[in-house]
Amino acid sequence: MDTLTVRALETHQMNQTIYSFFIPAKDILEFADISRIHRDEEGNLHGLQRKEVKKHVSDILEYLNSDNVLFPNSILLAITDEVKFTKARGTKLKSDKYSMSGTLTIPIKGEGFRPAWIVDGQQRVLALDKCNKPELPVPVIAFITNDLEMQREQFIRVNKTKPLPKGLIDELLPTVHSILPADLDSRRIPSRITEYLNFDPKSPFYGMIEKVSTQNDESVKPIIAHNSIINILKNSINSTSGCLFPYVQINGGETDYQSILKIIYAYWGCIKKVFHEDWGKAPNQSRLMHGTGMFAIGALMDNIMKNVDPNDQKIEARVTKELTKLKPHCKWSSGIWEELGLEWKDIQNTSQHKKLLTAYLIRRFTKEL
Repeated sequence: MDTLTVRALETHQMNQTIYSFFIPAKDILEFADISRIHRDEEGNLHGLQRKEVKKHVSDILEYLNSDNVLFPNSILLAITDEVKFTKARGTKLKSDKYSMSGTLTIPIKGEGFRPAWIVDGQQRVLALDKCNKPELPVPVIAFITNDLEMQREQFIRVNKTKPLPKGLIDELLPTVHSILPADLDSRRIPSRITEYLNFDPKSPFYGMIEKVSTQNDESVKPIIAHNSIINILKNSINSTSGCLFPYVQINGGETDYQSILKIIYAYWGCIKKVFHEDWGKAPNQSRLMHGTGMFAIGALMDNIMKNVDPNDQKIEARVTKELTKLKPHCKWSSGIWEELGLEWKDIQNTSQHKKLLTAYLIRRFTKEL
């Protein structure tokens, strides 16, 4: 088996082994894979990286091909314990109590079987692979792990402040169980619920929510923005008046996902049935599937489903009856929202229209009780 041997420093942080070394630009993709986020035939999530951003790669490549290049930005890798570190002979410096010098031997394998994955720097690596300086020494930091969850956790933490699509982070969050910053942790439960909503065949949202992992799947044609569902769930989960609030981390314990899904499936299943002429259309054909429509109907869920028993067999009949009374006042695909003075297609995805439509639906629902 072919191997690559480089001089490296070995460091330990708590129980984690980390290596730092330099490697020619041309060699990085010889032993490190770019693991694209995708779904297998069973719907299981694999990988962690978004697709190539060609403009970003082109900008980096233009710089790398210029005359005076300084490239101190390290590539972060997750690497398996297949690598072997050999301590250098000689006296260790007393002043250096943190690291040990030696050589790192890395096996070279085919794509998909390589011992390392790029956690941070995929766009830089793609540019380095194409640049006119194949021998340019590139700094690399690699941490040892065979655990996919740790790879994803580090990816999320490293990219937290970067302009990555929220949908990508949200798809990875349910697979990470360690402590995360508060802003990320607040999205973890809604993200996990969204996984059920999009991939469970019994869900009224089955296959309808945009997901980064299915962007290249031509058989999937989502029509609902991922963030629209996340916001509905966050609002209901985080507000004491939300219908999902009582089921989240009860007494500091586990979240009752089963009850949450029963409530969501019942309510949105009734929305799908009552507004069947408007359901499943593209947002430009039905404002029900539009960001503002979803927001308003989501807010109405907290009013209709407040204090319901998730196991009550009569929930759907009651919700259907109440939504049927509301239906004549809704103009999702044609007509004019008379009280708002807006034609159906004039509803825009703005905070003002979200407030107007939400207040109108709740007001009409209250009158119809």
